[in-house]
Amino acid sequence: MMGTKSRLQELKKRVQAVVDSTAGHVSFMLEDKDGNGLKMDADVQKKAASLIKIPILMSAFKQVQTGKLKLTDRFSIDEKSRVAGAGVLQFIDCKTSFSFCDLLTLMIIVSDNTATNKVIEIIGMESVDDFCVEQGLSRTKLERKMMDFRSAEAGFENSTSVRDMVTCLKLLDEDKSVLFTNENKRLMLDILGGQQLLDKLPFYMDLESVKVANKTGELPGVEHDCGIVSRGETNLFIAVMADGLYENSEGKRVIQQIGRIVDDYLRDSCST
Repeated sequence: MMGTKSRLQELKKRVQAVVDSTAGHVSFMLEDKDGNGLKMDADVQKKAASLIKIPILMSAFKQVQTGKLKLTDRFSIDEKSRVAGAGVLQFIDCKTSFSFCDLLTLMIIVSDNTATNKVIEIIGMESVDDFCVEQGLSRTKLERKMMDFRSAEAGFENSTSVRDMVTCLKLLDEDKSVLFTNENKRLMLDILGGQQLLDKLPFYMDLESVKVANKTGELPGVEHDCGIVSRGETNLFIAVMADGLYENSEGKRVIQQIGRIVDDYLRDSCST
């Protein structure tokens, strides 16, 4: 029967084999509640894609917690504010108003870009940067809204690292994190747990025996996923970021295989 250290060594060996099989660059980090885990190029800064929506979510909840905003506050979306890419608001009648909670939920579970841009307008881009500085997310920056190609061409890019993403996810640890109230932590976990995009880390996982609360991201040549995977009383905080890909399908394959390896590790850990 292997101990934690031996299981982590085996996990690292298996993940490394998968990483070595791709022509792109893969950063990976995994930690449990006690800080045990492993990392590969954890501080390499990469284009965040939609992973930036996690610190946006947390910045929003910080304003909810201080009373500056309420989840029941309602906002309308102008026709000119609709943007393409991921999401559903670009396709539906936006004449009605949406609760702040609705916008945050859409931003995460279907990665809605229109909802994300509205949230950024509501909370202010500077509040996200302030949150990142306060939490030591030194590789994470929000420099532009979603689908803002003009800003991207001018050199403004949203960025993060796997370490910063794991740091964010650990802020939702009900036992150890004190930044948010337990109620707000549970609300954010419920939103992440409602994720509809399950074709990366959770792809090979048995979702009847494990819980996954995750957020994906993708751009041409870029595939990411991060989340909290729970089995019984064991929680793992995971982030995988792949870039420099010739084909995005290669990045998805790598993340799916890492998800399967992590699922095996979690199963072995819970059986000892």
